[in-house]
Amino acid sequence: MFLTKTHKLTFFVTLLVTLLTSTASFSLIQYLAEQRKQQQQLQLADQARSYASGIEQELVSTAAAAYAIASWLKLQQGSITEFERYAAEIFPYYPHITAISVAPAGIVRAVYPASGGQNLLGHDIFSDPVQQHAALNIMQSQQVQLTGPYQLVQGGTGIVARLPVYLKNGSQDAFWGFVNVTFHLQKMRSLAQLQQLPTRGIQYALLQQDPISTEPKLIAGKVQPVSEQNVNAIILPDSAKWTLHLYPGKDWLNQFAYYRQASVAALFTALMALLSFLLMQALDRKRQLGLLVADKTRDLQTQLARHRSFIVASNTASWEFSISEGTLSCSPEYFVMLGLPRPQQDSTTDSLEALWQDLLHPADLHQARVAFTEYLQSDGNTLYENTFRMRHQDGHWVWILSRGRCIETEGSKALMIGTHIDITERKENELQLQLLARLFEQSSEGLVITNEQQQIVQVNQAFCEISGYKADEVIGKDPRLLSSGRHDKNFYTAMWQAINNLGSWKGEIWNRRKDGSIYPEWLSISKIAGVEPGATYYVGLFSDISQYKEDEAQIRFLAEFDTLTALPNRVLLIDRTERAIAQCKSAQQSLAMLVIDIDRFKHINDSLGHQAGDELLVQLATRLKTHCREQDTLSRLNSDEFVILRPDTDASTAVILAEQILHHVLQPCLIQGHELVISASVGVALYPHDGQNFNELYKHADIAMYQAKEHGRNTYCFFTPQMQKYHTRHFLLENALRRAVERDELQLVYQPQLSLHSQQLIGFEVLLRWRNPELGAISPAEFIPLAERSGLIIPIGDWVLSKALAQLAEWRAEGHTQITMAINLSPLQFRQTDLFAKLEQLLAQHQLPATAVELEITESAMMDDPAAAAHLITQFSEKGCKIAIDDFGTGYSSLGYLKRFSLSKLKIDQSFIRDLLTDADDKAIVSAIISMARSLDLTTIAEGVETLEQQQMLQQLGCDDIQGYFYSKPLNTEDATTFIRSRTL
Repeated sequence: MFLTKTHKLTFFVTLLVTLLTSTASFSLIQYLAEQRKQQQQLQLADQARSYASGIEQELVSTAAAAYAIASWLKLQQGSITEFERYAAEIFPYYPHITAISVAPAGIVRAVYPASGGQNLLGHDIFSDPVQQHAALNIMQSQQVQLTGPYQLVQGGTGIVARLPVYLKNGSQDAFWGFVNVTFHLQKMRSLAQLQQLPTRGIQYALLQQDPISTEPKLIAGKVQPVSEQNVNAIILPDSAKWTLHLYPGKDWLNQFAYYRQASVAALFTALMALLSFLLMQALDRKRQLGLLVADKTRDLQTQLARHRSFIVASNTASWEFSISEGTLSCSPEYFVMLGLPRPQQDSTTDSLEALWQDLLHPADLHQARVAFTEYLQSDGNTLYENTFRMRHQDGHWVWILSRGRCIETEGSKALMIGTHIDITERKENELQLQLLARLFEQSSEGLVITNEQQQIVQVNQAFCEISGYKADEVIGKDPRLLSSGRHDKNFYTAMWQAINNLGSWKGEIWNRRKDGSIYPEWLSISKIAGVEPGATYYVGLFSDISQYKEDEAQIRFLAEFDTLTALPNRVLLIDRTERAIAQCKSAQQSLAMLVIDIDRFKHINDSLGHQAGDELLVQLATRLKTHCREQDTLSRLNSDEFVILRPDTDASTAVILAEQILHHVLQPCLIQGHELVISASVGVALYPHDGQNFNELYKHADIAMYQAKEHGRNTYCFFTPQMQKYHTRHFLLENALRRAVERDELQLVYQPQLSLHSQQLIGFEVLLRWRNPELGAISPAEFIPLAERSGLIIPIGDWVLSKALAQLAEWRAEGHTQITMAINLSPLQFRQTDLFAKLEQLLAQHQLPATAVELEITESAMMDDPAAAAHLITQFSEKGCKIAIDDFGTGYSSLGYLKRFSLSKLKIDQSFIRDLLTDADDKAIVSAIISMARSLDLTTIAEGVETLEQQQMLQQLGCDDIQGYFYSKPLNTEDATTFIRSRTL
């Protein structure tokens, strides 16, 4: 319509100029003025639309931000907890926006960015006299409305794009609050461009229609009087209702003076008419071109925004590589994907190699270089594709799928563009599937998968190794081809009921290999759903437990049998005893338990070694088996102790069995070339008289065995109640003796020793006494052997040694330096390696000379290890201690040993002194001992002297010293001290 009018006007003007030549100059001047005016108006209109379009784009962008926040709030059901994070993500896309806020119920509760927006928090829009009317109007419209300008709470003049938010409340939408998007007018690029117009002679005014008064409100510029030269452009009539007014300045029309001065050109009317016609066409083309450019620009901006949204939504980053310059340009998503800070716009790096060196996994760097280089060297018609790992900011590695293609410009490859996609999850799934596949194939346990029709669909290598079948031999077959035939139909019925009802079954089953051999396996079957709808599969996991079965049998053997003799051990013996007792009780029969212990077995181990001892035990086990019936049990309980359990046996039968065993044991055994003759001690207990269970029978048979040893060994004893009493007292004494030292129940007494030559006191023999509060006084003949058997003699002996030397130190401190102390050492104490060190320490502690101490040892103590005994006695002698052989004549009495050892004294046993006056043999023995001692330069002392006649006889025979009741009974410490003082006055 506009172009038609223009052409008509042009034609009319041209015709008029041609016809009215007389008035050409005036008409030409008027015509040109009019054309200039129209041209200016067209330019103003074009500029107004252009500037209005720029303002409108910024306002639409602002509205888009408000709608984005509103959509997010609806997804969050009105929660603003994550508002700051979400606002921070979209804020960079709207550079002209200065603040985004949300106002639940009209009160501002959150602002982004927080800096500079603190003053806005808590602002009540409905109570604001300036904004409340506009807010109420916007609330009813339910659309984004632009209000302002306002003096903003956070400072400055700005416009607020306000959008009401409605949330679902049941079936209705309920008002939630406002989304406010604020921008300063000074930050709008379009307004900044308007501000440049006055410098070109154009004035402007940006107005907004007030929603209440409908009067225009000035936003920017200044209002001028209405003129026909004014040009208007409407901006967002629905939401913003802004109008842009442009009008020429004062000096715009001064150029018309040029046309007045051109009155001389009236003759050129036709030429001017033609010129005006051409000018009108040019203006029209320019306008059309401007409109086309504006449309294309808007389309491109829309497409770019849409493409950018697609990239963000698909978690895809874009990149461009300049082949000629070697630079790489990356979108912000490129860096966000790696946890790096998001740049405001596309970022360019000077070196792709530097970026890769910094971010690519070292193991992927070389492969990535090669693939990229090969693609650049190719024809470029194919798609570049590569996968590699890039380092995330938090330290983990992100799998990237990189794709791209070269773009040809003027026949050469100048640019390569592409994308990055995060495929970490897909890669992890692939790796997991590969791992599961390897696990299936490389598992040490057999795996078999069947379908619902009980057809094998897959097996692993372990299945083939265990069953002997190849995979192609069993695929499609029924698993029953592995059946061993050992399980009945009920077994399989129960198994499949468990699988179908519970989803799984596991247990032990016997199967058959391809070669026909049967083997046990531990099988677990699980029912699983397939990928296909309704499909069901069964997964069997099994392992060959043949070795486990063998190990189990071996463990059971080790748990119930002796490994050396293969005889039942204590565990199995107890079980068989209890069963035998139950049978005998039911049949009213008796039962015998025989405990057989090898005499002096320790000496065989110590002399010939444990291997010889083991061979001996195996031979004895073989011999004892010959005396057992099928229903009997022969067991080895410990080192050298055997037990025979014999049902249906009375006392008389047990006697015959015990005598046969003793006789058979005495037969020589050939061990490592040595012919050994050994004996045994047998204890017998009978059910029901001696016990009602295993523990009672074994305890009583063991007591009887020890009684047989005390009777001289190589014999048997039946249990009696008297043995139980003896054993009970033995037990009570041993327990009481363990606490005797700490309870101060032990006491030392001292028996004086007299020199027959000088008739003077030379010292004391220290003796040990024990009085228990409950048991009373216990004889040394009873508790000393008990202490030696239990090992308590060691601490007791140390206590005696310490107390005796302490007492000797007291007497010698009083001046009785002639007093010596004779102290008995038990064989166990004598064999202690630290005995000499203990004595040295005590002598030093009490400042006693070693010559004041006389140690009494028995012959048997020296005979156990003669070499060690000789070395120890030599140490004592060199120290100055005297060594006396106690009870000489009752043991080995070897003259060779007497000569070998560094001894000081022989002590004649009181058994020879008791009948010295009446028994010629005793007198001869005593005389021989004294003569032998004199020849070896040893002193003799006789113990047990009770009469004057015995003393006189010993003097005649040449004995050196005596002790006994004739001289004095053993004295306690106080009496001994008095005795010393009386003998030294």
